[in-house]
Amino acid sequence: MSRTTYEIVELIYALKRQRVIIYSVGVLFLISFLVSYILILNIPWVQNFGKEMLMEFSTSLNLRNMGNMDMERIFFLIMEHNFYVNMLNYILNIFSTFVIVFNAFILAYVLSISNPLMFVLLICPHGIVEIPALILGSSAGIVLFTSFINRLKGNNFEASAQFWDSLRLFFVSMVLFTVAAFIESFITFGIKSLLL
Repeated sequence: MSRTTYEIVELIYALKRQRVIIYSVGVLFLISFLVSYILILNIPWVQNFGKEMLMEFSTSLNLRNMGNMDMERIFFLIMEHNFYVNMLNYILNIFSTFVIVFNAFILAYVLSISNPLMFVLLICPHGIVEIPALILGSSAGIVLFTSFINRLKGNNFEASAQFWDSLRLFFVSMVLFTVAAFIESFITFGIKSLLL
């Protein structure tokens, strides 16, 4: 078996071995999205908080100036942001769950102020790839955290296996983030310019 084949097989097994963590993070994202949406629709101060967070997020990403940029520049800007978020997820370990909740909240706020059809057309093309990337990136951080815990317990074999699994999950999430950035910059922005 070649090294490349071995790594692909190990990557698939890493996804299977860590499926409980991956599913748990996915459920956390979904619940956070639904609860956030309900709270935003029913509590004015939560809606105001969402507005402020979206403005901060837009400013940090420089979204307002994207209309004047070429597609390649937008792609690299989005990739830079995605790389930063993914590294943050990985480094924060167990606390990457806060990044998941925050992103679910922002997405729920965007849905609450959007026309549902516009939301589907402008978010779904890249969101179908970006949300799993975010979930896998957060899962990688949590698996890394469990690796540290096992190392402290003296379970070095399990810790080593989890460490490598965390890197594999991180790698898959980076590939997905790259695909999502490509879709967002070359397809989503094209749809947006057609619609607006």
